[in-house]
Amino acid sequence: MKLLINIFLVALLLGQISCSEEEAEASKISQLEPFGFNVSEKIEVLEADTLIEIPFTFSDAQIFEFNVNLTVESNSTATEDVDFALGSHSIAVKTLEKGGVIEFYVGSDVYLEGDEKVFLTLSSDNSSGLPSTKTIEITIKNVGGCPEYVHNDYVGTYIVVSDEWADWAAGTEIEVENVGANVLSFKYNCGANALPIILNINPATFEISGSKQEYCSYELPPLTKFFGDIVEASSIVNTCEKALIVTIAHSDANGSAYGSGAIVLKKK
Repeated sequence: MKLLINIFLVALLLGQISCSEEEAEASKISQLEPFGFNVSEKIEVLEADTLIEIPFTFSDAQIFEFNVNLTVESNSTATEDVDFALGSHSIAVKTLEKGGVIEFYVGSDVYLEGDEKVFLTLSSDNSSGLPSTKTIEITIKNVGGCPEYVHNDYVGTYIVVSDEWADWAAGTEIEVENVGANVLSFKYNCGANALPIILNINPATFEISGSKQEYCSYELPPLTKFFGDIVEASSIVNTCEKALIVTIAHSDANGSAYGSGAIVLKKK
């Protein structure tokens, strides 16, 4: 009997040792091996309308599902949704997936300016903190553009380059006047009854806008008032040539429309 008890105790002890070894093995598997983003830390792109794809990869230690969060840091000198845009601020990575792609859209710029930088941080939303966070530096290289709009430089005498409305002959000199902050005006050639056409300049985009406005009265007869409505999609300041390109849709007080025409004025 004593022998049987000893055998039983030995077997029980061996069983406990075996269980302990299995638990230790399982515990070892549950530990995650640290890993990070494999991605270019410094990238240069040209300032032109284009899509840049920035790939990132992971080591074989990546075994779970998570989202990559993209954060534009405050020390960036380029402006999001003006100089560049991201395809998404969150990229899903599936279990065992070993990489992904950042979509980085670059926009051309009307300004003549220096290079700009974007500091973009990649981080994980997984509770493990893996992959470890990384910040990349993207330089947007300036490739041209025109000088900024300086309001007072656009007040004065202009030469008429062309006038589709045919009020002013090409080569005629006319005056463009200062009406206020980033607001100019000029008159069509319709005699003493001419009223100024008001041009609102957006210094950030160089676009010219203006509400529908009376600019002239013609004796047809009877006396008929004419109105001009600036077509914003095709009206702009060309700061490279110091020119105003203004497209105006013409109509009269009786509701008749006469189509649109562009007048191009260049600073003398």
